[in-house]
Amino acid sequence: MAKYYNVVTYDNCKHMDNPAATLSNVKVAGKPNAIELSATLDVTREIEPPVHMQLSVKRCNLQKEGCETYEHISMEDICSKIESNPILHKYMDVFNPPLSCPLKKGRYVAEKSELKLHMLEMFPIENAFWQMEFRFMNKHNQTMQCDFVEIAVTDKE
Repeated sequence: MAKYYNVVTYDNCKHMDNPAATLSNVKVAGKPNAIELSATLDVTREIEPPVHMQLSVKRCNLQKEGCETYEHISMEDICSKIESNPILHKYMDVFNPPLSCPLKKGRYVAEKSELKLHMLEMFPIENAFWQMEFRFMNKHNQTMQCDFVEIAVTDKE
């Protein structure tokens, strides 16, 4: 059965000072087993590898209550993993020009780009309200970009 991913929030984290990259004009539409993403990513300082990603995931009930920490994932040097990781590769390709390592200064635009979420079916994603924080850090452990995403996962639209 198809899962529907209703993306409620997709934004910059609120607690960021002077990030190297910021998202704007974000529009996300849920589809069966996919999302459609439109966004602008403005990069004001080049982001040099190694870039580390920290992902914090909280699971809440569909009323956004009773949230609990579900998972904390760290990925070292994501630039070295892009070619072998289809999820990272797809995300970088939805922007025009495609995101790359190092990430050069400039404006990157995604226009109604579809991201298939079949890979999420590997995990037991139950119907719930999920909160995720993606934090990208440089070699000095400074946060270069931080995205906050909230998704309601259900069996129907």
